[in-house]
Amino acid sequence: MSNRLKKKEDTPKKFFPCDLNSGKAIEDTDIAGFHLESIKKRILSDKYLQILILLTAIGSLLRFFNLGFNSLWLDEAVTYYYATLPFDELWHMLQNGSEFNPPLFYILESFMVYLGKDEFILRLIPALTGILTIPVVFWMGKEFSDRNCGIVCAALVTFSSFLIFYSQEARAYSLLLLFVALSIVFFLRGMKSGRTLDWVLFGFFSALGFWTHFYSIIVFGILVACFFFNWGFQKDDILKKGKSFIWSIVTFILLTLPLIVVTVELFLVRTSSPPTFGLNGWDVISRALSDLSGFNIGAIILLITLFGIGLLWAFVHERRKGVLIAFSIIAILMISYYLSFRMPFQTRFLIIMIPFYFLGIAYSSRAFCQIFKKNYVVYVLIACIFLINFPVLSQYYTVQTKENWRDFSREFERYTEDGDVVVLLPSYMQQPLNYYYNSSRDNTIQIGASGVKELEDLKDEHSGARIFIIMTADILAVEPSGQSVEWLKQNATFIGQYTGIYLFSI
Repeated sequence: MSNRLKKKEDTPKKFFPCDLNSGKAIEDTDIAGFHLESIKKRILSDKYLQILILLTAIGSLLRFFNLGFNSLWLDEAVTYYYATLPFDELWHMLQNGSEFNPPLFYILESFMVYLGKDEFILRLIPALTGILTIPVVFWMGKEFSDRNCGIVCAALVTFSSFLIFYSQEARAYSLLLLFVALSIVFFLRGMKSGRTLDWVLFGFFSALGFWTHFYSIIVFGILVACFFFNWGFQKDDILKKGKSFIWSIVTFILLTLPLIVVTVELFLVRTSSPPTFGLNGWDVISRALSDLSGFNIGAIILLITLFGIGLLWAFVHERRKGVLIAFSIIAILMISYYLSFRMPFQTRFLIIMIPFYFLGIAYSSRAFCQIFKKNYVVYVLIACIFLINFPVLSQYYTVQTKENWRDFSREFERYTEDGDVVVLLPSYMQQPLNYYYNSSRDNTIQIGASGVKELEDLKDEHSGARIFIIMTADILAVEPSGQSVEWLKQNATFIGQYTGIYLFSI
């Protein structure tokens, strides 16, 4: 017994270059238990944990600060509307194609509505999930490579202006990223351990991602393909590992079965005609590299360079990891390139690519640590990540990023008189306007229009009344020919523009 204990004590602990804990890695067994004292000792002795806590605190500040500053825009107003519907009505709208997004985020938001309907409350879930993503990606990077990779991943998420933006928007993208990151964590754990529990959790979080946004199915398919690619190189326990992995497929199918049939029908509807708005073709790829890197040229150049270094290092030293990153990003971009010709496409869909992109960037830390063998390499990378995002973040909290329906409604209500006719062009812009404006309280008549014919009819029907037409650029998505815009130029008086909202009168 004593010999076995001695042998265990003499076993060298795990080590990797540039270990911030002075070359001595702290294992989970070093400080056991969940007592306050043991947690305190762990924090005081582990620099990675200290940095992660600091990054999470900073990330919380960046995501909560001015959370209610921006007015709700169209998609956020739609979130509020669907959050107020009973589940059976929401599901029916999904089945008949009135809504193209899965219901999980709306269901979660329906609980928030009980707390209030202001912008802060509606954006609270995205902010909280954005914060929680920081320690999750640290875990992801650690599982993928080491704690240096994990802490750089956490820094990338903390300061990413792209992710902060979607953590402050009442849409599902922040929640989607959290589930995608968790599914990758348990995929990596399953690949190493082969445990059934890890594979079940991989299927579970992949299913939650699918219930959050249909685009997450791409990540699930990519990871399944990567498993079978690596499975072909296994020399032992092939059958056992295959049986364990099957549980992830079973879990995913069982949890998403009600949604799968609806998804196929929605996809056919969504791709039945060419898109009238959104990114198209190679713009998808160029905007992906720009937006996901942080919207400014310095960030784009630095992060793409670090990604190239990390990917090259992975291919030279750990080829399968390089294949995983490269295959995932190429597959996402190529699928997105194809879909951009079939459906309206926006850069935000590519939030599913961020974990793979950030893993490639963070993996460059291994190259620099191998070359310089100094701890400051990790600190320099974190400092650079902050500095390249600072220019955008320094302006982000003081500039309206969407149509400012809140202030427009207040001004417009003072401008109108009893009996005025208010026309929304296109008609679905009633969603954000009515979140702030009440035509009954203002004693006006509110009508929606989506084309020239409706505008002509309204002009004739309300002849003699004062007609206001509120228009946004979304009319070009409904009517790409721009006929309504030309009609307004000839038949209406332009009053002014408030952010992206244009006001005309007849």
